[in-house]
Amino acid sequence: MPRALRRPGVWCVVALITIVSLGTTAYGHARREVGPYRFVVGFLVEPAYEGLKNGVDLRVLQTDTEAPLEGLQETLQVEVTHVPSMVGKVLKLRALYRDPGHYTADLIPTAPGQYRFRFFGTIQDMTVQETFDSKSGGGQFDDVESSLDLQFPVRLPEIREIANAVRGTQQTTQQAQDAALTAQAGLTATRTFAIVGAVLGALGLATGVGAMVVAARKR
Repeated sequence: MPRALRRPGVWCVVALITIVSLGTTAYGHARREVGPYRFVVGFLVEPAYEGLKNGVDLRVLQTDTEAPLEGLQETLQVEVTHVPSMVGKVLKLRALYRDPGHYTADLIPTAPGQYRFRFFGTIQDMTVQETFDSKSGGGQFDDVESSLDLQFPVRLPEIREIANAVRGTQQTTQQAQDAALTAQAGLTATRTFAIVGAVLGALGLATGVGAMVVAARKR
């Protein structure tokens, strides 16, 4: 073994580099310079799975000093969009306890696929309008994955499957109601025609009787 590698300090440096490299690989977050600040953005728990509690993960640091910025939950918000459906919702950020500069917005993603985080508001006097996409949209943080492979021993229906089933039941019920209303309308029309026919028949009969009476009087 080379003499340099026998020194404990060298091994400490090597171990530190290895840990940092592994951490960077596992930490699937986007990093961006926003003015004098650095944004680090992703999901709070990665990989992110549908139906499991998660959250938007945001760190904001001074670029030059790496000092964390506190109090941004009062001036920043995040809009979360599920890109395949284009359904979006604005969420409030909250500061994480005893972790300055670290914020989250609680979220349970209910569909897999690409997500988009749009942060807007202000940091001191600077206006913020920054959008981050997950990997399938060209970004750096993970998409939300299906939780199907995690379920054991019994597979549970996904929330979207339940929603689809409910919508299907609602549509079937509505179709049945429409059919019943159509049938009722047809029955009502039939009854109306029958009544009109009976009235016309009665009028015809009365007219015929009246004609016979008049003819009898003329004899």
